[in-house]
Amino acid sequence: MKKIILFLAAIAIFATSCGEKDAFTIKGKLPNGTYDGQQVYLKTLDENWKDMVTIDTVNVVDGEFVFKGLAKEGSILHFVSLDDAPDYMNRPVPVVVEPGQIEMTLDSVSSVKGTSSNNSYQAYMTKVNAINSEIKAIAEKAKKDTANVQLQADLKKQYKEKNDQSNRETFNFVKENIQNQMGVYYLTRNYYRFSLDQLKELVPAIKDEYKSIARVKKVETLVPALEATAVGQTFSDVKGKTPEGKDASLSDYAGKGKYVLVDFWASWCPPCRAEMPKLVELYKAYKDKDFEIVGISLDRTNDDWKNGIKNLNITWPQVSDLKFWDSEGATTYGISSIPHLMLLDKDGKIIARGLDAEEASEKVAELLK
Repeated sequence: MKKIILFLAAIAIFATSCGEKDAFTIKGKLPNGTYDGQQVYLKTLDENWKDMVTIDTVNVVDGEFVFKGLAKEGSILHFVSLDDAPDYMNRPVPVVVEPGQIEMTLDSVSSVKGTSSNNSYQAYMTKVNAINSEIKAIAEKAKKDTANVQLQADLKKQYKEKNDQSNRETFNFVKENIQNQMGVYYLTRNYYRFSLDQLKELVPAIKDEYKSIARVKKVETLVPALEATAVGQTFSDVKGKTPEGKDASLSDYAGKGKYVLVDFWASWCPPCRAEMPKLVELYKAYKDKDFEIVGISLDRTNDDWKNGIKNLNITWPQVSDLKFWDSEGATTYGISSIPHLMLLDKDGKIIARGLDAEEASEKVAELLK
């Protein structure tokens, strides 16, 4: 993987002062001088884009820090982090190291600007941060008056609209930058937010130099999996065990003359647990009316899986190979976030995907009225 060659101390200062065309300077500020004496790290991604590797360290002096060097390989994604950051700013802040003067502010909301790539990234983050603030405000309102059914319905609609807006902004940013490392990296971090059509637009545009990276390969394999299991396709089988250790598969239930709601879930997943009471009510209402639910768990241990089933009052069939995100269910159906509900017709054809429990309940009620 391409690396930034950093010429530190006197070499870097000399190069910069002589007007070296590849020279970069990162000038950072921290609030109130509170962090004087702390170390600040400049990091880059390892060759698998899995971990970060520290390539330079400086101290905070009078609430400021400075990194200098040469960016001979062009624009490469890096991250800046503090030695001892409070919870609200403990994540590494992205910065594109490229020739020029770069300014950073590390705070509860961090910022970076000064060069073309960093200005583009900051424009995106400004939009997303504003949307996230609105989403947070909607969530706070929802907590205050849970008994108001109409209000909850309105807030849910607003929440979805804002979330969709955030997804669009992220897609547009990735699309605009898909030819560079920043765009590809953000694709690997946000692919689960994109539709199949959006992924089919982005993936072919990835440069060959990034295609050997494991995270990129994962996104590439997602596209054919989603195509093969799209709405209108006949279900693909998933095999595993029951919680009692017996062989089981989705085909034991799908295509057997019943509508089947497939619930991709896990006991460790809070949103899955939050949705479960609605599925319990749905199952009670329709289990004797040509309807079945099949849970495909992404759990890691049988004990956690069984405890989750018991504690959540799940009484419908369950299948798992206990392989977490590497499970057959997740890879076959391109599942990248849970809960994920998929509805099959009586012949095993996929009617809908990506439903939440309320949407699934409405769809099942419509089909079995």
